Amino acid sequence: MRKSLCLLTFVFSLIVWDGARAQTPSRDQIKQKVNDNVVFLMGGLPGATFNELANDIAVVVSDDKLRVLSVEGGAAVQNVKDVLYLRNIDMALTTLEAMNYLKTSGELGSNVEQRLAYIAPLFPNPLQILARGGAKSIRDLNGTRVNFNNKGSATAQFAPNVFKTLGVNVQEFYMPQGDALEKIRRGELDATVCSCPGTVPAFKNVKPDSGLQFVSVPYEKALQATYLPGSIGNDDYPALVAKGRAVDTISASTVLVSYNWPKNTGRYERTAKFIDALFSKVDEFHKPPRSPLWKSVNFAASIPGWTRFQAAEDWLADWRARQAGGEQAGVKQSISGTGFKPSAAQADQLFREFESWEASKH
Repeated sequence: MRKSLCLLTFVFSLIVWDGARAQTPSRDQIKQKVNDNVVFLMGGLPGATFNELANDIAVVVSDDKLRVLSVEGGAAVQNVKDVLYLRNIDMALTTLEAMNYLKTSGELGSNVEQRLAYIAPLFPNPLQILARGGAKSIRDLNGTRVNFNNKGSATAQFAPNVFKTLGVNVQEFYMPQGDALEKIRRGELDATVCSCPGTVPAFKNVKPDSGLQFVSVPYEKALQATYLPGSIGNDDYPALVAKGRAVDTISASTVLVSYNWPKNTGRYERTAKFIDALFSKVDEFHKPPRSPLWKSVNFAASIPGWTRFQAAEDWLADWRARQAGGEQAGVKQSISGTGFKPSAAQADQLFREFESWEASKH
C-alpha cells in the first residue's frame, strides 16, 4: 500500500513538473517574442534635431506590446542607405531632398523608389541663414564666407545648391553650428546655414545684441520643384525675430521612411504594428513635453513620386472611410430633421453633393 502511494505521488509530481515545464517559455521562445515586438528607428547625428524627434516617437509609441528603440544615425542621405542596407534598421528620418536626390542620381540603383517607402511626411525644414553685417537677403551674402553645417549633413549636401541656383557665390565652410557662431563673433565667418526642423539649439542661445539676424530666401520658380515656402518667426526665436514679424524662406520636408517590405513577412508585420500605434496616438504628440513641431504634422499628406508603405495606406484608407461614414450619418440625420424622407439612393446623392460643396470652399 505504501509503495503504491509513493509511486502514485511520484507519478503525480512528474505530471505537475512536466506541466510546469510546458508552461515555462523556452529561451528561444523568449528571444523570438522580444524580437517580434521591437523596431529600430534611426534619428540623426549627435545633437541633431532628428534625435529629439525620434526620441519623441519612441516615448509616445512604445508600450507593453511594442518597443521603439531610437538610435543615432547619420545625415539624411546616409539614413536612407541604412534603411535599405543596414541590418535591423526598420525606419529612419530623412528629407525629401535626399530621397529625390537618390532617385535622380541612381547612386543606390535605378529602382530606389520601389525599395524605399514613406510612412508619412513630418515637419517642414526651413532654410535658416543667420548672418552678420546687416544682411537682409540671401543675395546680400554674395562674395562672403558661409558655413553649411557638418560635412555629410543634409544642409552641407543641398543648401550650397540653393545659393548657386540663386546666383549667390560664397566661400564654403563646413563645421558644427556652435563653432561657426564663434567664428562669426571673431569676424572669421559672415553667416551660417541650417536646413533643420524647428529651432537650432545653437541659434536659440544667440543674444538680441549679437548683431546677427536671419536673412530671407525668395521662393523663386527655380526652387519650387524641390521646396515649399517657409518662414522663421518670433515663436521660433524670440530673441532674434520681433513679435508679429517673420522672415520668409524656403522649406524642405522631413519624412519618415521604411524599407518597402512585402506583405506576410515578419518585418512588414512589425512595421504595420508600429504604424498603427503611431497614427492612433497622434493626439499624444501634441502634449508637453513633446516638440511643438508635432502640431504642424499631417500624417495623411502624400508625397508625389513616392509610394507610401502599404500598411500606412491601408490605415489611412480605413480612417477616411470612418470619417466619411460619420459625416454622412450626420448629413442624413440633418435631412431627416427637415421632414424630408429621402430614399437611400437620394440620401447618398445628397451627401456626394455636400462633399463637392465642401471641397469648393477650400
